[in-house]
Amino acid sequence: MSGGPTRVIIDNATGTTGGVQASASVIAGSADIDEPRRGWRAAGPWPYQLVVILWFLGLFAPFKLIPYYIPPTRPLSWLPELLLWLCAIQWIRWPGPKHGYPAYTGFMLLMIFGTGVAFMLGNWGVARETIRYMYQDYLLGLITLTFCTTLARARPLLGLYFGSFLWYGLWGLISLKTSPLSEAVNPGARRIIAWHPDFDNRDAFGPLMVAGFAYSIYYLRANRAVRTRVRSIGGVLSMALSLLGFITSFGRGAFLGFLVATTSMWLRSRRKLAIVIAVALVVVAFSFVAPQLASKYLATMQSITGEGMEKGTGADRAAVWSIAWREFLSSPIVGVGTADYGPAGLRVLGREEIGVGGYTRGSLFERVPHSAPMRILAEYGLVGVVIVLVLVVDFFRTNRRIRRHAADLSGSSAGDMEGSPAGYVPAVALGLRVVFLTFCVSSIFYELLYSSLFWNVIVLNRMLYIASGAQLAFQDKRDAR
Repeated sequence: MSGGPTRVIIDNATGTTGGVQASASVIAGSADIDEPRRGWRAAGPWPYQLVVILWFLGLFAPFKLIPYYIPPTRPLSWLPELLLWLCAIQWIRWPGPKHGYPAYTGFMLLMIFGTGVAFMLGNWGVARETIRYMYQDYLLGLITLTFCTTLARARPLLGLYFGSFLWYGLWGLISLKTSPLSEAVNPGARRIIAWHPDFDNRDAFGPLMVAGFAYSIYYLRANRAVRTRVRSIGGVLSMALSLLGFITSFGRGAFLGFLVATTSMWLRSRRKLAIVIAVALVVVAFSFVAPQLASKYLATMQSITGEGMEKGTGADRAAVWSIAWREFLSSPIVGVGTADYGPAGLRVLGREEIGVGGYTRGSLFERVPHSAPMRILAEYGLVGVVIVLVLVVDFFRTNRRIRRHAADLSGSSAGDMEGSPAGYVPAVALGLRVVFLTFCVSSIFYELLYSSLFWNVIVLNRMLYIASGAQLAFQDKRDAR
């Protein structure tokens, strides 16, 4: 790639110089070191190949897309779950060691316990449906950690993750044709990816595009040593589409996530002034090329402080958060149960309060708190707060160990880490870190707790922790103390 703002951002996002790798002695299955040259189908046994297929189906969601446009094909939507069970059977029978994930398991046990709480309180229908989808993410995560123990096996999944941002960025571009922006249309009511149950609205699509923008930068940096024209074009296109999708989503939670994510990236950069100048040029160019869009976007973001919690969506957030707080006070230790926020609202509010708030019993039943912290407080109480904090701390701790392990091996006689190009591991680890940070901040205003967005990045981070040898290196250090 030639010089310019894009090059400045990519070259300085990680604050590293490449060549940070690990030795083969800390990677299980060193016989796989040449596998990237032969493709993912040769990187592991056939259950591993099925894992890659399942990640493709989960990330690109073809069985949501096809039935939406061809309703008679709806029975095909069961195929991913059937394939998951087939893979699970092979996982159970697998003679090799199985890698657990204690923090993730703790959250799943919390959800199961919360379903029991919802049952005892008289309404657990929504909880059953929620657990049905969540257990699939959890089971696929454990299977992934068992079969993707080398970088040769991990890289295809990390590549699919990058491709998914490009995929949804293209659909975001298509939405500008199928659901165009105009002065008469409230951007918050615009359907973006109509066929996807999560990304049809700006509150989920916006954070997805912010994550895609950040991950694309780091993914290009990770593959710098083996960059091709196709890879470079794909990376730049993903960055451009993600940035366009983020702006046209008009998501206010996504905007705050973008500020935190880009600030984190900027603080790690080596040429901070150059990045500031590049960003300023992009903003000025945007205001000249699309002045109406720029002014509309600015007006929407100003509503964050202009409306506050007194009117508009801010007032609605204040109302649903106050209900969540009252639910927490009604059961501060274990909460009101998994996905039971709406039904529990009918118990903590008096009949007259429901009417004053502008709700009916039916509409309140279907409401959600639009905030992950408030949902955790309401549905899982203090027990849930502790477990989720452990999960979040575990993510950042293992991510830091990945990068520290790679830094420890930089310049060692072992040379490049087998199964990945120079500088791949620390760059991808930073990309996953910024993605997770984006989702955490955005979830304060639009909760993603029961979304695959949140759990995919958690599993991929843990997978890289194992595949890079960082977990084994940390265990060796701990045993040596």
